[in-house]
Amino acid sequence: MKAVLFAPDELVEEALTLTETAGYSVTLTYPLPSKPNRLFYISQEKVKLLKEKDIETIVIFDLLSPRHFINLNRSLENKKILDKLFLLLEIFALHAGSKEAKLQIELARLKYELPILKDVYSKTKKSEQQGPLGAGTYGVESILRLYNRKISKITRELESLKKFREDQMKSRERDIPYVAITGYTNAGKTSIFNVMTGLNQATDQSMFTTTAPKRYAIKRNSKKLMLVDTVGFIRSIPPQIIDTFFVTLSEIKYADLLLLVVDISLDDSILIEITRSSFEILRELGITGKPIIIVGNKADLLNGNVANKLETVRLLSEGLYAPIMDCVPVSAKNGLNIELLRDKIFSLVN
Repeated sequence: MKAVLFAPDELVEEALTLTETAGYSVTLTYPLPSKPNRLFYISQEKVKLLKEKDIETIVIFDLLSPRHFINLNRSLENKKILDKLFLLLEIFALHAGSKEAKLQIELARLKYELPILKDVYSKTKKSEQQGPLGAGTYGVESILRLYNRKISKITRELESLKKFREDQMKSRERDIPYVAITGYTNAGKTSIFNVMTGLNQATDQSMFTTTAPKRYAIKRNSKKLMLVDTVGFIRSIPPQIIDTFFVTLSEIKYADLLLLVVDISLDDSILIEITRSSFEILRELGITGKPIIIVGNKADLLNGNVANKLETVRLLSEGLYAPIMDCVPVSAKNGLNIELLRDKIFSLVN
């Protein structure tokens, strides 16, 4: 499907990758407005322009209000409107395999759509005119009741799954140590997981190839631990995603050690931003005091600047979190320092 993308200048590449990962072909990109339009978020001139464009989808890489959704859908009735959260949910849905993942995605969608429906209801109630959903006042009331029932039902199911998963993870503390690989999406977490386990889990340049934890036990002499590959972070991740995918991300919370993977080959400004963002998300998940090893992946792409890059990340990380146990430059692609990383992991958890 052909799409037009609106994204902040500093996030265009990320937004483009995400949009393409969701299966859309971006034909045009525009910067986000410095001050969102009250009615449409984007300017009314852009809305008029988009009416004439031969595109099916409009992606606005920010969180839209119910008013924005309603007005855009009314003005661009034959085009699909996606904001950042709906785009992420579409990507997760593409990869969801377990019942739990599907329930989490459905709950996030219902919770995000509910305020839009309530706004529709308020407007149709006042005007007594046909609502944009084609249901009228009483139709919207019926849909609202259906949404609330679904939200309650899914929430109960997920609470039960959450309790079961947390009890399961707590019991593991009495078994073997757990080491969770975390960090920004596309940093190479799954590649590191593969090279350390000998497995061949899917890796590519699209984002969120990992949407559910992957686990595998690895050994060193008589010692054994469980390595877990987790879902990747993104910059300015919507809080609804963190809340809804708590069960998936809680693999991080109950690990004995975290490997925070960063793409060391990135420009310094982006590397700093991503490192800072990673620790912000860890704080939102309630991660404090858990030992972390910083893993600077893709070191093979640098020409003699690895030490300076790693020092930048180390100083920033130590200023944001404790304890940072070590910073290790690696290359999952050619195996650089993988055995060194393995030694450090086993020395810390056994």
